[in-house]
Amino acid sequence: MMKTNIVVHLVFIQILVWCTKSEYIPPKPRYECPKNLLYLSPCNCDEESDVGITVSCRNTNLAKMSIALNNLAEFKIPVEKLTIYKCNIARLFGSLLYKVQLRLLYIEDTPIQTIDEHTFLGVNKTLNELHITNSALKEFPKLAFQNLGNLTVLRIHGHNINSLPTDAFTESHLAGKLLRLHISNGSLVTPASEAFQVLRKLKTLDLHGNHLKDLKRNQFKGLRELEVLDLSYNSINKLDGSHIQDLVKLGWGAFARNSVLKLLNMSFNKIKKLDSNSFRGMRFLRRLYLSDNMISDVGRGTFGGIVKVGTIDLARNFITKIDYQMFFQLNFMEIIDVSENKVTVIEKLAFKDLYLTHINISRNAIKKIEKGAFENCANITVLDLSHNSIANLSKETFDATTYATEMILSYNMLTDLSSVPLHNMTGLKILNVSHNSIAKIPKNTFPKLYELHTIDLSHNNLTDIFNGVFQTLFSLRNLNLSHNSLESVKPGVFGALPTLLELDLSYNRLKDVARSSLTRLSSMRTLTLKGNHLETLFQLPISVSYLDLSYNYIKSLPAKFWPAMNSLLSLDLSNNMLEDNLVQGSFQNLLTLQKLNLNYNGITKPPWAALSDLTSLQYVYLEHNEIEELPRSAFGKLPVVFELQLAHNKLSNISVKTFDGLLQLINLNMSNNKITHIPNGAFQGLVSLQTLDLSHNELEKLDNKTHGLLDDCFSIERVNLSNNKITFISRKMFPSNPYIPYKLKNIDLSYNNIPLITYDFVFGTTKVETLNLSHNSIADIRRYVLGNFTNLQTLDLSFNLLEDLMSDPHAFILPKQITDINVSNNMLNELPWKEIVKAENLTTLDLQYNNITEFTKEMNTLVKNKTKILLKGNPLTCDCFARPMRRYFDTLLDLPPFYEDIICNAPTYLKGKPLFQIWDDGLLCSDNMNLTNQEKIEYDIATDVKLRELKMVNDQLTISWSVIKNEDIADPYVIIRGIKNLQDALYTKTLPYFQRKLDINIFKENIAKIKNSKRDYEICVVARNSLDNIRNFFQNQCRSLDAINSSEKQFSTNVYLVLVLLFVSYKY
Repeated sequence: MMKTNIVVHLVFIQILVWCTKSEYIPPKPRYECPKNLLYLSPCNCDEESDVGITVSCRNTNLAKMSIALNNLAEFKIPVEKLTIYKCNIARLFGSLLYKVQLRLLYIEDTPIQTIDEHTFLGVNKTLNELHITNSALKEFPKLAFQNLGNLTVLRIHGHNINSLPTDAFTESHLAGKLLRLHISNGSLVTPASEAFQVLRKLKTLDLHGNHLKDLKRNQFKGLRELEVLDLSYNSINKLDGSHIQDLVKLGWGAFARNSVLKLLNMSFNKIKKLDSNSFRGMRFLRRLYLSDNMISDVGRGTFGGIVKVGTIDLARNFITKIDYQMFFQLNFMEIIDVSENKVTVIEKLAFKDLYLTHINISRNAIKKIEKGAFENCANITVLDLSHNSIANLSKETFDATTYATEMILSYNMLTDLSSVPLHNMTGLKILNVSHNSIAKIPKNTFPKLYELHTIDLSHNNLTDIFNGVFQTLFSLRNLNLSHNSLESVKPGVFGALPTLLELDLSYNRLKDVARSSLTRLSSMRTLTLKGNHLETLFQLPISVSYLDLSYNYIKSLPAKFWPAMNSLLSLDLSNNMLEDNLVQGSFQNLLTLQKLNLNYNGITKPPWAALSDLTSLQYVYLEHNEIEELPRSAFGKLPVVFELQLAHNKLSNISVKTFDGLLQLINLNMSNNKITHIPNGAFQGLVSLQTLDLSHNELEKLDNKTHGLLDDCFSIERVNLSNNKITFISRKMFPSNPYIPYKLKNIDLSYNNIPLITYDFVFGTTKVETLNLSHNSIADIRRYVLGNFTNLQTLDLSFNLLEDLMSDPHAFILPKQITDINVSNNMLNELPWKEIVKAENLTTLDLQYNNITEFTKEMNTLVKNKTKILLKGNPLTCDCFARPMRRYFDTLLDLPPFYEDIICNAPTYLKGKPLFQIWDDGLLCSDNMNLTNQEKIEYDIATDVKLRELKMVNDQLTISWSVIKNEDIADPYVIIRGIKNLQDALYTKTLPYFQRKLDINIFKENIAKIKNSKRDYEICVVARNSLDNIRNFFQNQCRSLDAINSSEKQFSTNVYLVLVLLFVSYKY
C-alpha cells in the first residue's frame, strides 16, 4: 500500500512538472506607480524601483501640484526623486511636501524668488539631495534649509543671490551632514568670511560662475575635509584680505589649513602671479586649474609644495617663458597644459623628473628650447609643441632617458627632419611634423625605432627622400606624405617595409614612380596617389585593397597591365583623361574588384568590353562624362552589379534591353541628362531594380496605350521623376498587374507640369507610402483619388494652384494611414476639415502661405491631439476662436518655432503680433455672434478656477471649485459681496492652495442676511499667486446666490412630482 502511494505521488509530481511553464518571470519592483495615473495629474510617474518611484511635475503650479502629491501620500508610496520642471512658482511655501517621503528633489527652470521657512518641514528627515537649477532666488533661504538635518548635497545653480551671510549655516541642522555645496553660476559677490566654517564635513565647494572679486584671509578655514574647490569663472584678482593694495597674487592665507584639498579650480579669473607661497599647505592637491587668467609670472618653486599634483592647467594666460625647474620632481604628474600663452623660450631643466605625463605647450611663440630642457622625463605620453615658431631642436634638448610616445611638431618652421632629435626616442609611436617647411629627409634621419607606427609628413615642401630612410622603422604602418612637392619615387625610397599598411602620396607633383619602388610593400592595404601628374600606371603591390588614382592625367590602361590581384576591392580613376581608351583587358586580372569609379573622364560610350573582365564588380560610377547613347546590352554581362551611376551625362538615346545582363542591379541613376523618351522594354531584365532616378531630364511620359516602361521592374520601390515635362498621369505609367505583387512605395513627381489629379493615378499606386507632387500646376483633384492610396503616409501638394477643396466633398477623402500632409504655398482659404479630422494618424499638416483667415474648431481639435499645424504666412484673424490654440501653447514646455510663426493679420490692433504673445482677453469676438452654449464655454476667456457646486443646506453654504490654468496660482480667495456694490464684501477668506471646497455657516460668520436677499449677493473664488497677490477677477468665477434658491425650488418640485407618481401608481 505504501509503495502504491509513493508511485501515485511521483506520477502526480511528474505531471505538475510537465504542466508548469519554465520561463522566467522577473519580479516586479517593490514600489509601483498608481494604476490610475489621474491621481498624479498634472505630474507623471516616470520610473518604478525597490526604493521608491520617480515623479516629475512639469509646467504647473502649487495649487495643482499639491493635489497630486497629497494623493501620492495617501498611497504611502515613497518618492525616490521628484523633479519640478518649468513650473510657475515665484514663492515656494506651504504644505506641498509635508506628507511626501522624498529623497531627491530637483527644482529646475522654475522662477522661484523666495523659499519660506517651513517649506521642507515634511521631508526634513528623508531629503538627501536638493538641486535648485536656474531659479530667481534673491537671498540664500537659510531658514528654509535649517531643518534639513539629513541633507548631503545642496546645489543652487543659476540664481540672483548677492551675498552669503555669516550665519547661513550656523544654526542649521545640515551643517554636520553636508558633503557637497554648489552655489554657482549666479550673482554671488561677497560670501562672509565665516560662512563656511561650520561645514566641518564638506568635501566639495563649488562657487564657479559668480562675481567673486576677492577672498578674505581664512575664507575657507575649518574645512579640513574639503577635497574639491571650484572658484572658476569669477573675477578674483586677490585672495588675501590683508592685502588691500594692488596685490594681485595668490595669498597663502586664503587656503590655510586645507591639507586634504584635492581639486582647486580657479580658471577664468584675473589672477596675475603665482609664487612659492600660493599653494603652501596643500600637499594632497591632485588637480589644479588656472586657465584663462592673466598670469604672466610663475615663480621658481611655485609647485614645489604640491608634489602629488596630477594636473596643472595654465592654458590661455600670459606666460612668456617656462622657467628653470618650473615643473620639477612632480612624480605624480599626468597633465601639464601651458598652451595658448606667449611662451618664447623653454629654459634648461624646465621639465625634470616626470613620468607618463601629457605635456601641451602648443599655440605659443616658442623659438628656442635650451639644451637639457627635458631631463629624466621618461615616457611622456604626448608632447605637443605644435603651432609655434620652432626651426631647430638641439640634439641635447632631451637627455638619454627622455622620450615621448606621441610627439606633435606640426605648424612650426622646421626645414630639415634630421633637426628633430629622435636618437633617444626609443618608445616613440606617433610622429607628426605636418605643416612645416621640411624640404628633405636625409639619410640616417631615423634611428632604429621599434614602436613607431605612424608618421605624418603632410603639408611640407619635400622634394627628395633618401633611399632606405624608413628601413629602420620596423613597425611603421601609416605614412602620410601628401601635399608635398615630390616629383618622383626612386626605387629604393621605401624598400621592403613589411608592416606598412597605408601610404598617402596624394597632392604631390609625381610624374614618375619607379618600376619596383612600391612592389616590395607586401602588406599594403591603402595606396592614395590622387592629385598628382601621373600619365601612366606603374607596378603596384599585389596586396593593395584600396587604390586611389583620381585627379591625374592617365590617358589609357594597357591591356593585361595588371598583375593577378586578389585583394583589390576599390579602384578610383575619376578625374583623369581616359576618354574612350578603355579596351578589353584594361582591367584584366582584377579578380576581386567591387567598386570602379570612372567619373569625369570624357567617356562617350559605355566601356562594356573593358568591364567584361570584372566578374565581381558591384558598383560602377560613370557620372559627369559625355555618354550620349546607350545601345542594347550597353554594359555587357555584369551579373553582380548592384549600383550604376550615369547622372550628368548627355544621354538622349536609349535602346530596348539597354541593361540586359544586369540581373542584380538595384540602384540605377540617370538623372541630369537630356532624355526625352525611353522605349518600352528598355528596362527589360531589371527584375531586381529597386531605385530608379530619372530626374532632371525632358521626359513627357513613361508609357504607351498598352504597356508601361516599368512593367518589367518587378522589385521597383522608388521612382524619381522630378524636374521633367510630364503633364498627365496615365493608367500605364506605373506598373500594375493582379498577378504580380509590385511594391512601389515612393514616387517623386515634383517640378513637372501636371494640371490635375485624375482617377488614372490610382492604377499601380495602391501601395505607395510617399507621394511628392509639389511644384506643379495642380488646380483640381478628382473625387476618390486620394482615398484609394490606401497605404499613403506622406502627401506633398505644396507650390501648386489649389484654390478650392470644398466644392466636391469626395475629393479630399484621405487614407487612414496618412501622417504628413503638405499643401503650403497654394491659394486655399478653406479646407475640408471634417475629412482631415478623420485622419487619426496625422502628425503634420503644413498650411503655410495660403489664404486661410479663420481658426476653426477642427483645427483646435487637431492641435490638442498633438498634430503639428504650420500656419505661417496666412492672413489670420485672431479672435475668440483662436483662444483654444493659444491656451494649448501654455501647456507646452517649449513652444516650437512653427507656432511662434503664427502672426495675426486682423483685427487692426493685433496686426503683426505673434499669437503666442496675446492673452485671452485680447482675442475678442463680436457680441452678436451665434454660438451654442458649448461653444460659448470653449471660446470664452479662460478663468483661473472653475466653480463646480454651490448649495445651501441647513444654513450651511457649500462651494467647490477646480483649478484650470497652469499659471502661477496658489491660495484660493473666497469672497461674498454685493452685486450692485462690488466693494460691499460681507465675507472674505484665504484658503490653503490644496483646498478645493469650503463650508460656510452663515450664522457663525454673521452673514445670515444673505438668506433673504440672495439675488443681491454673489460668491466668488479668486486665485492668489504664490507671492500672495490677487489675480484677475473673472466674471465666470463668481456666481449669484440667487442660483441657490432656484436650485432648491427645482429640487422641491422634483420631489413633489416623484411623490405624486408613486401615490398614483400605488392606488391603481
